[in-house]
Amino acid sequence: MHIRVIVPVLESDELVGKAEKEYRSFAGDGVTISAVPLKRGTSSIECAFDSTLAAPEVMRLAREAEADGVDACTIACFTDPGLVGARELVSIPIVGEGEAALHMAAMLSTRFTVVITEKPFFSLIRRTVSHYGLSSSLASVRSADASVMELNETHLGHIISECIDSVERDGAESFVMGCTGTGFDMALTIEEALQKHFGYYIPVIDPGKVALHFARAMVATGLSHSKAAYPKPAFARSEYRFA
Repeated sequence: MHIRVIVPVLESDELVGKAEKEYRSFAGDGVTISAVPLKRGTSSIECAFDSTLAAPEVMRLAREAEADGVDACTIACFTDPGLVGARELVSIPIVGEGEAALHMAAMLSTRFTVVITEKPFFSLIRRTVSHYGLSSSLASVRSADASVMELNETHLGHIISECIDSVERDGAESFVMGCTGTGFDMALTIEEALQKHFGYYIPVIDPGKVALHFARAMVATGLSHSKAAYPKPAFARSEYRFA
């Protein structure tokens, strides 16, 4: 099984290389992982403009993946840029990390909090949650007070404090790491800290891991998105030239 991770930012060893390494660490036996960046876009996605700008390239890379014989793709960004358009263009499963993580949170709890980078990102996160019909389950959005490019292990203490406060004040029952670059290890560390503080298990969801295993499950069960819901564009838009 070959799963391709579309990393919707410009080429960067820090982000693209990290994403590929993390995906491979939890992919499991028999799964080949490849990660590809954009040719055009931004160095990180931190607003609706960045996300919209990434969409055409995400769609191009999805079509390229299908032509390469890839079994499924994931989009490594919480805002899922180009997800719907990519599903219209191709038949292989396309899984958005935001959609996968939010629905997993809704399955595991009745109220969840999304942890993101900075406060200006709050409105975009709320719109993303609303888009997937889960606003009633959103306890709160909390900030790491660091940009995507700055976020690292030094911010863990602040994030853990925010999560504890969210459980106590907002009634959060699970957490979603809203910046997919935070990484699987960070999610596990926060989960362990919450277990130690409260004495019981509270899930902390890493979107990358969840999206990958959703994609694996779809391939393994022979399922993909419905073409009644995501019909191929008129005339297949073969005249459109992706950059």
